[in-house]
Amino acid sequence: MKQRKLKIFMDLKTKFSNNKKAQIRMMETIAILLIFFVIVIIAFMFYIKTASVGQSSKITKIQELESIRISQAISFLPELQCSSKNIIKDNCFDKLKMVAFESLNSEPGFDAMYYDMFYFSTITVNETYPDTSNSWELYDRELADSPYFVTSIPILLYDPVQRTNAFGLLNVKHYTQ
Repeated sequence: MKQRKLKIFMDLKTKFSNNKKAQIRMMETIAILLIFFVIVIIAFMFYIKTASVGQSSKITKIQELESIRISQAISFLPELQCSSKNIIKDNCFDKLKMVAFESLNSEPGFDAMYYDMFYFSTITVNETYPDTSNSWELYDRELADSPYFVTSIPILLYDPVQRTNAFGLLNVKHYTQ
């Protein structure tokens, strides 16, 4: 009887010691999995952060390109370009045409007509040489409290009455949303 109790006791002892080893191995596995998932989560957060920075710089670049596109669009408007004997001069604005265009700015429907081309922008031309007092605001559709990009292009300003040229800057302030 004593041997039988001893045998049962030994069987239980081995059984429990095997269970302890299994429990320890299971805890080790759980700890390794936990560490693995923590590393995966950190790597995923790093990837999201770098991807968002990349997207932000792409959006900024697209907005800058849109500002340049608007500058080019206004530069090639027949309503403003200089022409002599049906020959168009590059990067040249006619002062009389700018005065007429500026006066149209207050007409109803003017913004709607040019909105598809200029969106939310402020377009001004400033004479820089020989007279710095002349300035024309060709288009003004401002977006309040919004960031913007400014593109400046040097242009030639032609006065058809006096047949003189002057230098100026075309400033396009493109508002982003």
